[in-house]
Amino acid sequence: MPLFAAQAEVSGVRFVYFTKTLQSLDIPSIVRFLKDVGLDGADLAVRDGYPVNPGNVRSELPAALRAFRDHGLIVALVTAETRLTDPDSPAARTLFEVCGQAGIPAIKIGYFVYKGKFEETLAEARRRLAGFARLAARTGTKAVYHTHSGNMLGSNAAALRLLLQDLDPHHVGAYVDTGHVAIGGAPIGLELDMVRPWFSQLAIKDMAWEQSKDGWRSRVVPVGRGIVRWDEVARALRDCGFQGTVSLHAEYEAKDLVERQRLAKEELTTLRTKFTTGT
Repeated sequence: MPLFAAQAEVSGVRFVYFTKTLQSLDIPSIVRFLKDVGLDGADLAVRDGYPVNPGNVRSELPAALRAFRDHGLIVALVTAETRLTDPDSPAARTLFEVCGQAGIPAIKIGYFVYKGKFEETLAEARRRLAGFARLAARTGTKAVYHTHSGNMLGSNAAALRLLLQDLDPHHVGAYVDTGHVAIGGAPIGLELDMVRPWFSQLAIKDMAWEQSKDGWRSRVVPVGRGIVRWDEVARALRDCGFQGTVSLHAEYEAKDLVERQRLAKEELTTLRTKFTTGT
């Protein structure tokens, strides 16, 4: 039985914050940040150098969940190291077992990097995803794969569908990123429709293009300051009847924690308004 079964029973759209940018904070400070912003909980980074990490996950994840739960917060998913791509590794087995016991609904795994020989790379990635599906089924959680632009397999929904086809959506999910698909994908309505059976998490990023000495590059900016068409995102979510996790990634620069908190509140207000009222 899960330690915190109520976590797995949360339904409806919930807004959480990816704790990647809160690495310097301990768990009580993260709790205060989330409560002050008005979020439903966390997309908890379980990575080296964070309060909960691969080395202490068996003891510290249950303790962290108690702290979140005691303040009315959830951990809607755990984000693993970007290199976690082998379902047979001890790190993967441990993380999935602990999350399953804790009732955490989803785990974001790492990325399959294209290094040439597409057909071979795709076949190996699909073999590993099938392994994650079996691991998720055995442990009672779900592996989710994130659309990340660049030299990654599954960088947009069409490419992600190649990875996910024939896999059970109960055990493997699509984690679509608004910013990355804006610079490397189709219109958001088509993106979500292509992976609709697996779509369970939405990552929030806005992106801006800027010119540097090395040419044009994209960077993450706060919601509303980039190229993402948020009204179209809201309409696409309504069209597909989305009931899942919305994770504010907030991977933009902020001068201090006070500014980061202010920007998070502004983003949350904008998103809740657009996603829940359609305005």
